[in-house]
Amino acid sequence: MLGVVSPTQIDSDASSVRFEDDGVDVQLAHSEQRDWLIWATVGDQTAIVAALGAHEHFFAAPGDDESERPWTIEIVDFIAEVLRGDIAVETTFRGNAALSVRHFNLDERGQRRQGYTAFLTPARLLIWRPKRVEMVTASWR
Repeated sequence: MLGVVSPTQIDSDASSVRFEDDGVDVQLAHSEQRDWLIWATVGDQTAIVAALGAHEHFFAAPGDDESERPWTIEIVDFIAEVLRGDIAVETTFRGNAALSVRHFNLDERGQRRQGYTAFLTPARLLIWRPKRVEMVTASWR
């Protein structure tokens, strides 16, 4: 996948791959934006991939269900989308505290797909503080 996407902005010194007893951990750091990081933790049946505060969970299909795309291909495709800059990440803040993160990309039919993460934080209670939204589309190319 890295050969196809050809990301030129990966910091090879700050990136890593670690093989553990229960899976593999991968971190791909951006060479110019130090706070941009893609990480993935992949086990036998599940995986989590995260970038810029957004994350996706991936699960193996139960049994031998081959009607869906293999979950491992979905993981690789998601990481490739992040590397190409196809994922937009929207973070909602109250003050400096993140309240929620949404990410957007297009599925194989061109339909917009969304992931969402909300944080339980005391900042949710500070309703007198204004909210702000930041949208980031990162590329490792």
